Amino acid sequence: MNKEDKMKKIFALCVGLSAISLTAQAAPTEWQGFFKGQCELLAPGKGALYSFPMSLEVGSPVNNRADWIVTYGEGVQARPRNYTLVTVDTAKGHYEVDENNGIIIDQYLFDNKFVSLFEFGDTKLNAEYELHSDGSLDVEIISYTADKIREEQVGPYMVSNYGGKRIQKCKLFKW
Repeated sequence: MNKEDKMKKIFALCVGLSAISLTAQAAPTEWQGFFKGQCELLAPGKGALYSFPMSLEVGSPVNNRADWIVTYGEGVQARPRNYTLVTVDTAKGHYEVDENNGIIIDQYLFDNKFVSLFEFGDTKLNAEYELHSDGSLDVEIISYTADKIREEQVGPYMVSNYGGKRIQKCKLFKW
């Protein structure tokens, strides 16, 4: 192999590795930053129970990991949760939120929306974080009973229903 061919291979390898490092990172660039706003907790048949402040800080990635810090409350009432966003497979939009206590929540990125469905204790939770082009971020976490409230066999399909418990609905803005 001549010197020119070797140089072409080295260049191609460098370009390939650069492309991999750009695509395989936690916290897509547009998600990085500090978001802050208000949330409401809603209950079926009761409406808004109360409102509270929330913030989300998404850090720059280091080795496919980025800070994902959720804080409820402000000042002396602040309750930060220092989580980590981990890239699992960008081609599949698969990420995970590592709560750094043994709990890992898988989430998937569909265009500009992270979604997850998980069960914690006696509650099923469906979480969505949707980033808008104006820098605002809608967060909605819907909780359901883990136990079925109805189940029917309809032809070849089993249809199961779960009771709604609460909705946490937040509007955050990038600072």
